[in-house]
Amino acid sequence: MTAPRPGGKPAHPDHAQSWLYLALAFACVIVTAGCGPTALYDWGQYEDSLQASYVAHDEVKAQAALEATITSAQQTGRRVPPGVCAEYGFLLYKRGQPAQAIQYFEQEARLFPESKPLMDKLITKVRQQAAANMPPSAGGGSLQ
Repeated sequence: MTAPRPGGKPAHPDHAQSWLYLALAFACVIVTAGCGPTALYDWGQYEDSLQASYVAHDEVKAQAALEATITSAQQTGRRVPPGVCAEYGFLLYKRGQPAQAIQYFEQEARLFPESKPLMDKLITKVRQQAAANMPPSAGGGSLQ
């Protein structure tokens, strides 16, 4: 031990006390290490689907990537990212599956209420075109 200072306290803390502080600091680091933010959405292959759809114009690859993104989100218990159901619904619409497209537009509106006005317009357009028995290819594949 070191010589006491005036007042009777040692000049340096005891080694046992140093180890105690070190152990407490280490415990705090270990306990808070897992406290980082968790992902709200499971983005999966969404970026790949957008690349395939809008750049490469590969609808088969886009569909596979969107299906993988939706499945991954369901399996991990995270939310499907905004826009995924709408993109998938639009892809289904372009492939001549209006009923399934409407299901995914409705799902997008349920998951993200702020998208409801747009999804309602898309659903109305798809129903109108289906009632007129106009295939997507005759309408240019768009919902304008």
